[in-house]
Amino acid sequence: MNNFHKTKKSAAVLKHAILDQYATPFASKTGKTSLDHRVAFIDGYAGPGRYEDGEEGSGAMLLRKARDMAHFPRQVECHFVEDDEATVERLREVAAAEGAGVEYTIDDGDISTHLPKLLKSAEGIPLFTYLDPCGLPIPLDEVASIFDRPSGPGAPATEVLINLTAHLRRFGGMLHSATPVEASLRRIDAVCGGEWWRNAWLEKCPTKNASEDEKMAAEEAVVVGYAKQLRSRAGGAGTWIIDVRPRADLKPVYYLIFATRYIDGMVTFGDSASLGLEAWRKYLAKVAADGTLFGDDDAWEADWKEQEKILKTQWVDMLADRLSGELEKGETFCIIERPKVLGDLAGVVRTLHFRAAINKVLKEGKTTTDPKGAKDLWRLPLKPA
Repeated sequence: MNNFHKTKKSAAVLKHAILDQYATPFASKTGKTSLDHRVAFIDGYAGPGRYEDGEEGSGAMLLRKARDMAHFPRQVECHFVEDDEATVERLREVAAAEGAGVEYTIDDGDISTHLPKLLKSAEGIPLFTYLDPCGLPIPLDEVASIFDRPSGPGAPATEVLINLTAHLRRFGGMLHSATPVEASLRRIDAVCGGEWWRNAWLEKCPTKNASEDEKMAAEEAVVVGYAKQLRSRAGGAGTWIIDVRPRADLKPVYYLIFATRYIDGMVTFGDSASLGLEAWRKYLAKVAADGTLFGDDDAWEADWKEQEKILKTQWVDMLADRLSGELEKGETFCIIERPKVLGDLAGVVRTLHFRAAINKVLKEGKTTTDPKGAKDLWRLPLKPA
């Protein structure tokens, strides 16, 4: 087993925290009305299930979710694919030990090979597909094929969370080479669904001596373009991009792209992303305190909680200011109709922040709407005072 699976790094903490937060509401909500309450998860690059230090990987996590959801009741079916021989054997051991009562499959090989049959097995029921490769993901055509399922009212949900590697600049650098590796360029052409990414890169990064800012802009342009291509290929799905960093002050190591056809999926994923980021900040605080006096007596956690309070206050104030601006227009509105209210706080804030912000503008006499008892704050009509 390679070093990648020895211990969970900070970037993996974030993606797994988001998956952990989202898997339960996805299965609970979509499985409520599905056939026999069935819900399917496909983990296309499953890894060993657990890291060598015992921490959960996506496999152990999804098996745990399936066991927990059986009480609702929800029949969560887990389909794992892994192409490394030693890793898949470890995955089988983890599944045998932790998958009692869970319907699961484990396929050895490439997800491209097994995806068609797995999609067939999930016909007629909600499906969430997690694609987290160590390198480049499967071609965009294959990702889009996941959405070749019925859509519209009453159709089972179809959603994807995909890791798009931030090593794009290695391929972008080939565009300035006199002897590019054509096979590699064709591979990323397939991943991106065409050669469009080449122009997107060169527009932001026109020379091989480009600055770091230009390289970051080129990388982001390709990621945004990928999400646009996926939306189009998936029949109008909405997408959400999260850049995943080892620390807040470092550049992304990869990007998570979430795709769904349902606005409720976007809303729920936003809350899950917010909770995942909170878990990630807590992890970083603990790591920073290890070996210090703060780490010895767990004082780091009190300090972390204080920092979280400061962040919450800042975010609530920002949301309240934006809500005030909309209320000043004199029209009743819902937050879901005003994307600028969320803006750069997408995936950062969640329901509790919105509730606090609405209460603030209520206390200030800017609205007559009281959010007390309201579960869906996104669609709560906010009336000017």
